[in-house]
Amino acid sequence: MPQFSYFTNEAVSLEKQVDLSTQPIETKLEDIEDIYEVNKCANWIKSNNFQRETQLMKDYVAAAHINADAIIHFGDVCFSKTSANIPYLNIYEKYDINVDQLEATIHEKFQDSTDEITVLVDCPYIHHLDDILASFKNYPNVDVQQIDADSIDVKNNVVIFIGKHERKLMNIEFTFQPKDLYYFDGALKRYEATSRILKRRYFIIEKIKDSETIGIIIGTIGVKNYLKVIEKMKKLIDLSGKKYYLISVGKPTVAKLANFPEVDIYVVITCSLSEIYESRDFYKPIATPFDVEIALNRTTDRNIKFSLDYNAFLNENIELQGIRYDETLEGDVSLLTNRVRTVALEENFAAGDTGDMQVALKTDGTVALNTSYGAGYLAERTWKGLEQNLGQTEAEVAQKGRSGIAQKYKNEES
Repeated sequence: MPQFSYFTNEAVSLEKQVDLSTQPIETKLEDIEDIYEVNKCANWIKSNNFQRETQLMKDYVAAAHINADAIIHFGDVCFSKTSANIPYLNIYEKYDINVDQLEATIHEKFQDSTDEITVLVDCPYIHHLDDILASFKNYPNVDVQQIDADSIDVKNNVVIFIGKHERKLMNIEFTFQPKDLYYFDGALKRYEATSRILKRRYFIIEKIKDSETIGIIIGTIGVKNYLKVIEKMKKLIDLSGKKYYLISVGKPTVAKLANFPEVDIYVVITCSLSEIYESRDFYKPIATPFDVEIALNRTTDRNIKFSLDYNAFLNENIELQGIRYDETLEGDVSLLTNRVRTVALEENFAAGDTGDMQVALKTDGTVALNTSYGAGYLAERTWKGLEQNLGQTEAEVAQKGRSGIAQKYKNEES
Protein backbone atom coordinates (compact mmCIF):
# COMPACT_ATOMS: atom_id res chain seq x y z
CA MET A 1 0.00 0.00 0.00
CA PRO A 2 1.62 3.33 -1.03
CA GLN A 3 2.26 5.81 1.72
CA PHE A 4 1.20 9.42 1.15
CA SER A 5 3.12 12.29 2.71
CA TYR A 6 1.42 15.58 1.99
CA PHE A 7 3.32 18.27 3.80
CA THR A 8 5.80 21.03 3.08
CA ASN A 9 9.21 21.06 4.71
CA GLU A 10 9.55 23.94 7.16
CA ALA A 11 12.67 25.11 5.34
CA VAL A 12 10.51 26.17 2.41
CA SER A 13 8.73 28.75 4.57
CA LEU A 14 11.81 29.79 6.55
CA GLU A 15 13.99 30.33 3.45
CA LYS A 16 11.29 31.70 1.14
CA GLN A 17 12.30 34.89 -0.64
CA VAL A 18 9.56 37.54 -0.76
CA ASP A 19 9.36 39.52 -3.99
CA LEU A 20 9.40 43.21 -3.06
CA SER A 21 9.99 44.50 -6.59
CA THR A 22 6.33 45.50 -6.97
CA GLN A 23 5.60 48.34 -4.61
CA PRO A 24 2.03 49.10 -3.51
CA ILE A 25 0.50 52.10 -5.23
CA GLU A 26 -0.46 54.92 -2.92
CA THR A 27 -3.41 57.01 -4.04
CA LYS A 28 -3.03 60.69 -3.36
CA LEU A 29 -5.88 62.35 -1.52
CA GLU A 30 -6.67 64.66 -4.43
CA ASP A 31 -6.89 61.68 -6.83
CA ILE A 32 -9.36 59.58 -4.85
CA GLU A 33 -12.43 61.01 -6.61
CA ASP A 34 -11.02 60.39 -10.11
CA ILE A 35 -9.66 56.90 -9.43
CA TYR A 36 -12.54 55.50 -7.37
CA GLU A 37 -15.29 57.58 -9.00
CA VAL A 38 -16.92 58.30 -5.65
CA ASN A 39 -19.58 60.64 -7.05
CA LYS A 40 -20.52 58.11 -9.73
CA CYS A 41 -20.98 55.42 -7.07
CA ALA A 42 -23.07 57.73 -4.88
CA ASN A 43 -25.29 58.84 -7.74
CA TRP A 44 -25.80 55.22 -8.85
CA ILE A 45 -26.88 54.20 -5.35
CA LYS A 46 -29.23 57.18 -4.98
CA SER A 47 -30.79 56.90 -8.44
CA ASN A 48 -31.64 53.24 -7.87
CA ASN A 49 -32.67 53.75 -4.24
CA PHE A 50 -30.38 50.99 -3.00
CA GLN A 51 -30.50 50.67 0.79
CA ARG A 52 -27.69 48.17 1.31
CA GLU A 53 -24.78 47.65 -1.06
CA THR A 54 -21.46 45.84 -0.74
CA GLN A 55 -18.18 47.20 -2.06
CA LEU A 56 -16.04 44.23 -2.99
CA MET A 57 -15.35 41.81 -5.76
CA LYS A 58 -18.38 40.25 -7.44
CA ASP A 59 -18.99 37.74 -4.67
CA TYR A 60 -22.70 37.03 -4.93
CA VAL A 61 -22.61 34.63 -1.99
CA ALA A 62 -21.16 37.27 0.34
CA ALA A 63 -23.66 39.81 -1.01
CA ALA A 64 -26.53 37.40 -0.34
CA HIS A 65 -25.32 36.83 3.24
CA ILE A 66 -25.85 40.50 4.07
CA ASN A 67 -28.98 40.85 1.90
CA ALA A 68 -27.24 43.41 -0.30
CA ASP A 69 -29.31 45.22 -2.92
CA ALA A 70 -26.32 45.80 -5.19
CA ILE A 71 -22.57 45.28 -5.61
CA ILE A 72 -19.90 47.88 -6.43
CA HIS A 73 -16.81 46.14 -7.75
CA PHE A 74 -13.44 47.91 -7.66
CA GLY A 75 -10.60 46.57 -9.78
CA ASP A 76 -10.18 44.02 -12.55
CA VAL A 77 -13.20 41.92 -13.38
CA CYS A 78 -14.11 38.56 -14.85
CA PHE A 79 -16.65 38.89 -17.67
CA SER A 80 -18.16 35.43 -17.29
CA LYS A 81 -21.94 35.51 -17.49
CA THR A 82 -23.36 35.53 -13.98
CA SER A 83 -26.01 33.29 -12.45
CA ALA A 84 -27.29 35.98 -10.08
CA ASN A 85 -29.54 38.97 -10.67
CA ILE A 86 -27.99 41.40 -8.21
CA PRO A 87 -27.28 44.77 -9.88
CA TYR A 88 -23.61 45.72 -10.01
CA LEU A 89 -21.39 48.64 -10.94
CA ASN A 90 -17.80 48.16 -12.10
CA ILE A 91 -15.16 50.72 -11.16
CA TYR A 92 -12.03 49.74 -13.06
CA GLU A 93 -8.38 50.36 -12.33
CA LYS A 94 -6.93 53.31 -14.22
CA TYR A 95 -3.62 52.95 -16.01
CA ASP A 96 -1.92 55.56 -18.15
CA ILE A 97 -1.21 55.05 -21.85
CA ASN A 98 0.50 57.16 -24.48
CA VAL A 99 -2.29 57.40 -27.06
CA ASP A 100 -0.08 59.19 -29.61
CA GLN A 101 2.50 56.40 -29.37
CA LEU A 102 -0.26 53.81 -29.78
CA GLU A 103 -1.56 55.51 -32.94
CA ALA A 104 1.95 55.90 -34.39
CA THR A 105 2.87 52.27 -33.69
CA ILE A 106 -0.28 50.86 -35.32
CA HIS A 107 0.11 53.21 -38.30
CA GLU A 108 3.71 52.12 -38.86
CA LYS A 109 2.89 48.41 -38.55
CA PHE A 110 -0.32 48.29 -40.62
CA GLN A 111 -0.16 51.28 -42.96
CA ASP A 112 -0.03 49.02 -46.04
CA SER A 113 -2.43 46.39 -44.67
CA THR A 114 -5.93 45.84 -46.01
CA ASP A 115 -6.99 43.75 -43.00
CA GLU A 116 -9.82 44.81 -40.74
CA ILE A 117 -8.24 45.87 -37.46
CA THR A 118 -9.95 45.90 -34.06
CA VAL A 119 -8.40 47.85 -31.20
CA LEU A 120 -9.75 46.13 -28.08
CA VAL A 121 -9.41 48.29 -24.97
CA ASP A 122 -8.93 46.50 -21.65
CA CYS A 123 -10.63 47.70 -18.46
CA PRO A 124 -7.79 49.81 -16.96
CA TYR A 125 -7.58 51.88 -20.16
CA ILE A 126 -11.29 52.49 -20.77
CA HIS A 127 -11.01 55.95 -19.18
CA HIS A 128 -8.83 56.81 -22.23
CA LEU A 129 -11.48 55.54 -24.66
CA ASP A 130 -12.51 58.97 -26.00
CA ASP A 131 -8.88 59.85 -26.80
CA ILE A 132 -8.33 56.48 -28.51
CA LEU A 133 -11.50 56.87 -30.59
CA ALA A 134 -10.40 60.35 -31.67
CA SER A 135 -6.97 59.07 -32.72
CA PHE A 136 -8.39 56.46 -35.09
CA LYS A 137 -11.40 58.35 -36.48
CA ASN A 138 -9.63 58.76 -39.83
CA TYR A 139 -8.71 55.07 -40.16
CA PRO A 140 -11.55 53.38 -42.10
CA ASN A 141 -10.28 49.86 -41.42
CA VAL A 142 -9.76 50.36 -37.68
CA ASP A 143 -12.59 49.70 -35.22
CA VAL A 144 -12.23 50.51 -31.52
CA GLN A 145 -14.13 48.34 -29.02
CA GLN A 146 -14.01 48.01 -25.25
CA ILE A 147 -13.69 44.63 -23.61
CA ASP A 148 -16.75 45.06 -21.38
CA ALA A 149 -19.12 45.46 -24.35
CA ASP A 150 -22.18 43.20 -24.39
CA SER A 151 -21.00 41.59 -27.63
CA ILE A 152 -17.58 41.52 -29.29
CA ASP A 153 -17.21 40.53 -32.93
CA VAL A 154 -13.57 40.29 -33.98
CA LYS A 155 -13.52 36.97 -35.83
CA ASN A 156 -10.99 36.97 -38.69
CA ASN A 157 -9.90 40.50 -37.74
CA VAL A 158 -6.45 41.56 -36.64
CA VAL A 159 -6.92 42.31 -32.94
CA ILE A 160 -4.72 44.71 -31.00
CA PHE A 161 -5.40 44.31 -27.29
CA ILE A 162 -4.59 47.36 -25.16
CA GLY A 163 -3.13 45.67 -22.08
CA LYS A 164 -1.11 42.56 -21.28
CA HIS A 165 -3.42 40.39 -19.16
CA GLU A 166 -2.33 36.85 -20.03
CA ARG A 167 -5.62 35.19 -19.16
CA LYS A 168 -7.68 37.66 -21.17
CA LEU A 169 -5.35 37.29 -24.15
CA MET A 170 -5.80 33.52 -23.97
CA ASN A 171 -9.58 33.83 -23.88
CA ILE A 172 -9.57 36.27 -26.82
CA GLU A 173 -7.37 33.94 -28.85
CA PHE A 174 -9.56 30.88 -28.42
CA THR A 175 -13.02 32.37 -27.95
CA PHE A 176 -13.11 35.06 -30.64
CA GLN A 177 -10.71 33.44 -33.14
CA PRO A 178 -8.98 36.56 -34.50
CA LYS A 179 -6.81 36.37 -37.59
CA ASP A 180 -3.82 37.66 -35.62
CA LEU A 181 -3.59 38.81 -32.02
CA TYR A 182 -1.27 41.56 -30.77
CA TYR A 183 -1.08 43.38 -27.47
CA PHE A 184 0.20 46.86 -26.68
CA ASP A 185 1.85 47.69 -23.37
CA GLY A 186 4.13 50.48 -24.56
CA ALA A 187 5.25 48.39 -27.51
CA LEU A 188 3.35 46.24 -29.97
CA LYS A 189 3.95 42.51 -29.46
CA ARG A 190 2.41 39.42 -31.01
CA TYR A 191 0.65 36.96 -28.72
CA GLU A 192 1.80 33.42 -29.43
CA ALA A 193 0.85 30.91 -26.77
CA THR A 194 -1.50 28.67 -28.78
CA SER A 195 0.94 25.79 -29.20
CA ARG A 196 1.86 25.63 -25.50
CA ILE A 197 -1.76 25.76 -24.39
CA LEU A 198 -2.95 23.11 -26.84
CA LYS A 199 -0.12 20.75 -25.88
CA ARG A 200 -1.30 21.03 -22.29
CA ARG A 201 -4.88 20.31 -23.37
CA TYR A 202 -3.83 17.16 -25.25
CA PHE A 203 -1.99 15.93 -22.15
CA ILE A 204 -4.95 16.64 -19.85
CA ILE A 205 -7.40 14.92 -22.23
CA GLU A 206 -5.28 11.78 -22.18
CA LYS A 207 -5.07 11.90 -18.38
CA ILE A 208 -8.86 12.08 -18.20
CA LYS A 209 -9.18 9.03 -20.44
CA ASP A 210 -6.66 7.14 -18.27
CA SER A 211 -8.31 8.09 -14.98
CA GLU A 212 -10.65 5.96 -12.91
CA THR A 213 -11.80 8.56 -10.38
CA ILE A 214 -12.40 12.23 -11.22
CA GLY A 215 -12.97 15.01 -8.71
CA ILE A 216 -15.49 17.70 -9.73
CA ILE A 217 -14.61 20.84 -7.80
CA ILE A 218 -17.30 23.50 -7.36
CA GLY A 219 -15.19 26.62 -7.72
CA THR A 220 -18.05 29.06 -8.28
CA ILE A 221 -21.76 29.45 -7.81
CA GLY A 222 -21.84 32.85 -9.46
CA VAL A 223 -21.19 31.93 -13.11
CA LYS A 224 -24.16 31.21 -15.36
CA ASN A 225 -25.02 27.54 -16.01
CA TYR A 226 -22.66 26.20 -13.34
CA LEU A 227 -25.27 23.69 -12.11
CA LYS A 228 -25.99 22.46 -15.64
CA VAL A 229 -22.29 22.03 -16.35
CA ILE A 230 -21.81 20.07 -13.11
CA GLU A 231 -24.67 17.75 -14.07
CA LYS A 232 -23.21 17.29 -17.52
CA MET A 233 -19.78 16.45 -16.10
CA LYS A 234 -21.36 13.89 -13.76
CA LYS A 235 -23.25 12.20 -16.58
CA LEU A 236 -20.24 12.11 -18.92
CA ILE A 237 -18.13 10.53 -16.19
CA ASP A 238 -20.86 8.01 -15.36
CA LEU A 239 -21.32 6.98 -18.99
CA SER A 240 -17.58 6.46 -19.32
CA GLY A 241 -17.59 3.92 -16.52
CA LYS A 242 -15.62 6.17 -14.21
CA LYS A 243 -16.32 7.39 -10.70
CA TYR A 244 -16.50 10.97 -9.48
CA TYR A 245 -16.42 12.96 -6.26
CA LEU A 246 -18.35 16.22 -6.11
CA ILE A 247 -16.16 18.45 -3.95
CA SER A 248 -16.94 21.82 -2.39
CA VAL A 249 -14.04 23.10 -0.30
CA GLY A 250 -14.29 26.85 -0.75
CA LYS A 251 -11.13 28.06 -2.42
CA PRO A 252 -9.24 24.97 -3.66
CA THR A 253 -5.74 24.70 -2.24
CA VAL A 254 -3.00 22.09 -2.47
CA ALA A 255 -3.53 21.02 1.15
CA LYS A 256 -7.31 20.65 0.74
CA LEU A 257 -7.14 18.54 -2.41
CA ALA A 258 -4.36 16.39 -0.98
CA ASN A 259 -7.05 14.84 1.24
CA PHE A 260 -8.35 12.93 -1.79
CA PRO A 261 -5.40 10.78 -2.93
CA GLU A 262 -7.72 8.34 -4.69
CA VAL A 263 -8.72 11.03 -7.20
CA ASP A 264 -6.72 10.81 -10.44
CA ILE A 265 -7.58 14.23 -11.88
CA TYR A 266 -9.75 17.22 -10.99
CA VAL A 267 -12.12 19.25 -13.17
CA VAL A 268 -12.74 22.71 -11.75
CA ILE A 269 -15.98 24.57 -12.43
CA THR A 270 -15.02 28.22 -12.10
CA CYS A 271 -14.69 31.50 -13.99
CA SER A 272 -12.46 31.84 -17.02
CA LEU A 273 -9.94 34.13 -15.31
CA SER A 274 -9.08 31.68 -12.54
CA GLU A 275 -5.36 30.91 -12.39
CA ILE A 276 -5.90 27.42 -10.99
CA TYR A 277 -5.95 25.89 -14.48
CA GLU A 278 -2.30 26.82 -15.05
CA SER A 279 -1.10 25.89 -11.56
CA ARG A 280 1.54 23.14 -11.29
CA ASP A 281 1.47 23.02 -7.48
CA PHE A 282 -1.27 20.43 -7.11
CA TYR A 283 -0.50 16.74 -6.76
CA LYS A 284 -2.98 15.83 -9.48
CA PRO A 285 -3.66 17.62 -12.78
CA ILE A 286 -6.37 20.29 -13.06
CA ALA A 287 -8.75 20.04 -16.04
CA THR A 288 -11.37 22.34 -17.53
CA PRO A 289 -14.93 21.36 -18.52
CA PHE A 290 -13.76 21.61 -22.14
CA ASP A 291 -11.18 18.86 -21.53
CA VAL A 292 -13.83 16.52 -20.09
CA GLU A 293 -16.17 17.35 -22.98
CA ILE A 294 -13.57 16.37 -25.58
CA ALA A 295 -12.24 13.35 -23.68
CA LEU A 296 -15.52 11.69 -22.70
CA ASN A 297 -18.35 13.02 -24.89
CA ARG A 298 -18.23 11.01 -28.11
CA THR A 299 -21.24 12.83 -29.52
CA THR A 300 -19.79 16.34 -29.28
CA ASP A 301 -18.66 18.42 -32.22
CA ARG A 302 -14.91 17.86 -32.59
CA ASN A 303 -14.53 21.27 -34.22
CA ILE A 304 -15.45 23.25 -31.10
CA LYS A 305 -12.73 25.69 -30.07
CA PHE A 306 -11.01 25.56 -26.72
CA SER A 307 -12.14 28.12 -24.16
CA LEU A 308 -11.68 28.49 -20.43
CA ASP A 309 -15.21 29.90 -20.33
CA TYR A 310 -17.49 26.86 -20.50
CA ASN A 311 -20.41 29.04 -21.62
CA ALA A 312 -18.49 29.83 -24.82
CA PHE A 313 -18.77 26.28 -26.14
CA LEU A 314 -21.61 24.81 -24.08
CA ASN A 315 -24.29 27.41 -24.83
CA GLU A 316 -25.64 25.35 -27.71
CA ASN A 317 -24.63 22.02 -26.25
CA ILE A 318 -25.63 22.31 -22.60
CA GLU A 319 -28.54 19.89 -22.51
CA LEU A 320 -27.96 16.29 -21.47
CA GLN A 321 -30.22 14.79 -24.09
CA GLY A 322 -28.27 12.96 -26.76
CA ILE A 323 -25.41 12.01 -24.45
CA ARG A 324 -25.49 8.26 -24.35
CA TYR A 325 -23.30 5.25 -23.91
CA ASP A 326 -21.76 4.03 -27.17
CA GLU A 327 -22.05 0.23 -27.21
CA THR A 328 -19.81 -0.04 -30.29
CA LEU A 329 -16.87 1.62 -28.54
CA GLU A 330 -13.62 -0.34 -28.65
CA GLY A 331 -10.56 -0.05 -26.45
CA ASP A 332 -7.66 2.19 -27.42
CA VAL A 333 -4.07 2.79 -26.37
CA SER A 334 -3.07 5.50 -23.93
CA LEU A 335 -0.64 7.99 -25.41
CA LEU A 336 0.86 8.54 -21.95
CA THR A 337 1.33 5.02 -20.61
CA ASN A 338 1.20 2.95 -23.84
CA ARG A 339 -1.28 0.69 -22.08
CA VAL A 340 -4.50 -0.54 -23.62
CA ARG A 341 -7.53 1.20 -22.17
CA THR A 342 -10.24 -1.41 -21.81
CA VAL A 343 -13.96 -0.76 -21.81
CA ALA A 344 -14.88 -3.37 -19.23
CA LEU A 345 -16.16 -0.76 -16.81
CA GLU A 346 -18.19 0.93 -19.53
CA GLU A 347 -19.69 -2.37 -20.67
CA ASN A 348 -20.69 -3.18 -17.11
CA PHE A 349 -22.30 0.22 -16.77
CA ALA A 350 -24.20 -0.18 -20.03
CA ALA A 351 -25.46 -3.58 -19.00
CA GLY A 352 -26.72 -2.21 -15.71
CA ASP A 353 -24.11 -4.01 -13.65
CA THR A 354 -23.17 -1.66 -10.84
CA GLY A 355 -21.25 -4.27 -8.90
CA ASP A 356 -21.86 -5.59 -5.40
CA MET A 357 -23.72 -2.74 -3.73
CA GLN A 358 -24.35 -4.54 -0.44
CA VAL A 359 -23.10 -2.70 2.63
CA ALA A 360 -20.26 -4.60 4.24
CA LEU A 361 -19.07 -4.07 7.80
CA LYS A 362 -15.32 -4.60 8.05
CA THR A 363 -13.80 -6.19 11.13
CA ASP A 364 -12.29 -2.82 12.05
CA GLY A 365 -15.72 -1.18 12.06
CA THR A 366 -15.46 0.55 8.68
CA VAL A 367 -18.63 0.56 6.59
CA ALA A 368 -17.93 0.16 2.86
CA LEU A 369 -19.80 -0.51 -0.37
CA ASN A 370 -16.78 -1.76 -2.33
CA THR A 371 -13.00 -1.48 -2.29
CA SER A 372 -12.69 0.97 -5.17
CA TYR A 373 -14.86 3.87 -4.01
CA GLY A 374 -14.54 6.32 -1.13
CA ALA A 375 -15.44 4.23 1.92
CA GLY A 376 -13.79 1.11 0.54
CA TYR A 377 -10.66 3.06 -0.36
CA LEU A 378 -10.56 4.42 3.19
CA ALA A 379 -10.86 0.90 4.59
CA GLU A 380 -7.73 -0.18 2.72
CA ARG A 381 -5.61 2.77 3.82
CA THR A 382 -2.99 2.30 6.51
CA TRP A 383 -3.92 5.52 8.33
CA LYS A 384 -7.60 6.46 8.49
CA GLY A 385 -7.48 9.47 10.78
CA LEU A 386 -8.09 9.69 14.52
CA GLU A 387 -9.56 6.47 15.96
CA GLN A 388 -12.65 6.80 18.14
CA ASN A 389 -12.10 3.54 20.05
CA LEU A 390 -15.66 3.67 21.32
CA GLY A 391 -16.08 1.72 24.57
CA GLN A 392 -12.35 0.94 24.74
CA THR A 393 -11.10 4.05 26.53
CA GLU A 394 -11.85 4.61 30.21
CA ALA A 395 -13.60 7.93 30.90
CA GLU A 396 -11.50 10.32 32.97
CA VAL A 397 -11.87 13.78 34.41
CA ALA A 398 -10.43 16.44 32.10
CA GLN A 399 -6.99 17.60 33.12
CA LYS A 400 -5.05 20.75 32.32
CA GLY A 401 -2.87 20.21 29.29
CA ARG A 402 0.36 21.79 28.13
CA SER A 403 0.58 25.51 27.52
CA GLY A 404 2.68 27.47 25.08
CA ILE A 405 3.16 27.12 21.36
CA ALA A 406 4.03 24.06 19.28
CA GLN A 407 7.58 25.33 18.75
CA LYS A 408 8.23 25.19 22.51
CA TYR A 409 5.81 24.31 25.30
CA LYS A 410 6.43 25.75 28.75
CA ASN A 411 7.13 22.35 30.31
CA GLU A 412 9.85 21.52 27.77
CA GLU A 413 13.49 21.94 28.63
CA SER A 414 15.60 24.38 26.64
